[in-house]
Parts: sequence; C-alpha cells; structure tokens
Amino acid sequence: MERPLVSIVIPVYNGADYLKETIESALAQTYERIEVLVINDGSTDGGATAEIARRFGSQIRYYEKPNGGVSTALNLGIEKMRGEWFSWLSHDDLYEPEKVNNQVEELRKLGDQAQRYILSCGTTLIDEAGAPIYRPRRQLKGVYTDEAMFDYLLLKACLSGCALLIPKRALEQVGGFPTTYRYIQDWVCWVDLALAGYQFKVTTAPHSKTRIHAKQQTKKIADLAPIETVRFFERLLMRLEATSSTTTPQIKTVFKAVYRSTDPEVREELLQRFDGHRHLSRMEQKRLNLSAIIYHRMLTLYRGMMNLRYR
Repeated sequence: MERPLVSIVIPVYNGADYLKETIESALAQTYERIEVLVINDGSTDGGATAEIARRFGSQIRYYEKPNGGVSTALNLGIEKMRGEWFSWLSHDDLYEPEKVNNQVEELRKLGDQAQRYILSCGTTLIDEAGAPIYRPRRQLKGVYTDEAMFDYLLLKACLSGCALLIPKRALEQVGGFPTTYRYIQDWVCWVDLALAGYQFKVTTAPHSKTRIHAKQQTKKIADLAPIETVRFFERLLMRLEATSSTTTPQIKTVFKAVYRSTDPEVREELLQRFDGHRHLSRMEQKRLNLSAIIYHRMLTLYRGMMNLRYR
C-alpha cells in the first residue's frame, strides 16, 4: 500500500503543563507523512494553552472551540483532518518516535484489508515528571475479530485511545466519538467500531506513554463512570433488542458485563427490564454472581495497593 497521511489529533483543555512536550513527541515521529492538529476545547487558563500551541506556528494546525468535552474536540479533529488515518494523542501523553511508522508498517502487512482494521500498540505509564511507573497490566496481542473484541471490551478491559490507529472512514461510519458521555466515550467508540464489523490487530511494542498525574480530567469526573456505564448497557441492550430477540452471544456478553460492572441493585433492575433471566440459565447466573463478588474484591485490593504505592 502507499504511505498514507496520518493525522495526529491532540485535544487539550487547560493543558499548559504538558502540551509542549506532547506536541514535540508528535512532531518527532520518524514517519514523515503526518499532520498534527491541536484542538483547544475552550481552555480557561488565561491563554496559556493557546500560547504554547501557537509557538509551533505552521508545524501544526491549531483550532479553538467552546468547551464541550473531549469527544467534541476529537470530532472536530476528525472533521478537519486531511489524513486517511486518525491517531489520538492526549495533551499530557507522549508518543515514542516510531509509533506511527511501526503501525503504518503493520498496515502494509494487511494489504488490501487494512481499512477494515483498527491497530493498537503497547503502552507504558509515566508520572508527572516522565519517570516510568510499573503496574501489572493485561498484555493483549494478536488479531481479534469484531466479535472477539466486543467480548474483550465488555468483559476484560478497554484499549488505550492513544495506542490506536484508526481509519477515518471507520470513525465517520460510527458517527465519531459519542458526545453524550464524558468519561467512557473512548470505550463506547471502540465497542461501536467492533459492532460495525472492524477487526483489531494488537501488538505489544510500547510506542505510547500514558501520564498519570493529579490534574487528569478523568480523575475529576470519575464519579460519572458508574452512571454512564449503566446508561451504556441500557443502550446496548436496546440496540441488540434483548427484550424481543432470541438469545445471541452478544446479548449474553452484555449481561455478563452487567454482572461484572454494576452494583447488585442496578444489576437486578437491568435483568428485570431486559429479560436477563431468560438469556442466562440459573447456573450461569449463580456462577456470574460469584465471579462478580471475587472480581470486585480483587479490584478493591489492587486499587488500594496502587494508591498506596503511587499516592
């Protein structure tokens, strides 16, 4: 395949602390056919974010918009990008120089089928100063069908948005990033891509660095996570017609995720509304309930250990 133009989109809100380093990591890509778009989502820091972006002049394309959340900034980037491929870089994260080049090489291997794939690379964690953070994490690798990735996203973990390379037309097909969610919008978008039939090729080479720090926007709105998760499950069950269809693997996957990711009271309400007891046998329900108890206890223990270590 020809060497495509890759658009690196950097949404930013009050990001003066890290934006310069982030833009520099995008411009330092060894792959020469890139463009860098910085989308200022209505920063309120007295122009500090805007000043940093403007210092790069014609090296980047800079846009300002009223504050509307990261999804609206990413969607503006998709609208303005000239490339065939979209690469998201958060304003406080970094790319290794080979990130885009290695993923374009993976595209070349896929040949004519490349436009039907989402690519993901490995990620590492860094702290406020850029020093490495070690946390035991799941290492995903290989080619995943749309069905397999749907299961993974609902039952295992989300993919790091900054590790991905996505065809622009895929994002256009699913309507971009959902603006009705402010915490789980990336997870929702990846699920939509899987439901649209896209396959995923995942490598473990760490070409993206995720920064963990006290000012992260996701930490400030973390209380939205359980509320938005329940709303997303409702949307999925309606979309899959759980109340009127026969049992399908996808419907069962959503109900399994309900056990894993919601409180018992919410879980029972969703099971009643969407005929979950019809889709899951009594034995499956008992097993899922036990697994949910163990999972939540282990998750609480893990989070406690990580907070103690990196507080």
